[in-house]
Amino acid sequence: MRQTKDILISLEKSYSNIDYYQLIVEEIEKNVEKNPDISIESCKALTEGISKFIWRQLDSGYDSVKVDKMDFPDIFKKSVATLSLNSDLIETDFVKRASALIQTIGEVRNKRGDISHGKLSPKQILSDAHFSNLIMQMTDGLVYYLLTCFSGIEFQKDLEFEDNPEFNNYLDEENPFGNLRYSKALFDQDIEAYRQELLNYLDTIEAS
Repeated sequence: MRQTKDILISLEKSYSNIDYYQLIVEEIEKNVEKNPDISIESCKALTEGISKFIWRQLDSGYDSVKVDKMDFPDIFKKSVATLSLNSDLIETDFVKRASALIQTIGEVRNKRGDISHGKLSPKQILSDAHFSNLIMQMTDGLVYYLLTCFSGIEFQKDLEFEDNPEFNNYLDEENPFGNLRYSKALFDQDIEAYRQELLNYLDTIEAS
């Protein structure tokens, strides 16, 4: 799963905990031949986990308690819908149709999974390595595509007072405020007004 590994590594600088998913990738690869159903179950876990990750990053109203009660296909659909609202890169219709595949993987996992659903031994239904390889390759492509679209989103950096010292000095000079700094007072009490003043200031600088 080279593609997934690489995109996860590239995102580690911005999302330090995303390396957790590398452990699941290792389980997929380790078991694809000798324990196909564990590999398939891990593919389901990876896709669901990445779906939750993307949804949580893009939606401030994300509720982990409610999400954990949702079915796997519904989580995937919601993640794709949220991603499509923020990215022009994603082929929304195509990926939504992939939800049928997600549904199938979930059903296979429920019927044959060795970990989350304990089975009597010997199991009546077993997946073979050819099938688990197919699921692994499809999961690799899908997860890589979703994370690539996600990584292309430009997030607005949180505005920090210390990031604009020249502008702050300009505001203070233009607006004497006794012993207090007008710029800091504006930032603390009305950050949107501060943001607009900053944009106006930057426009003036660019035009000069």
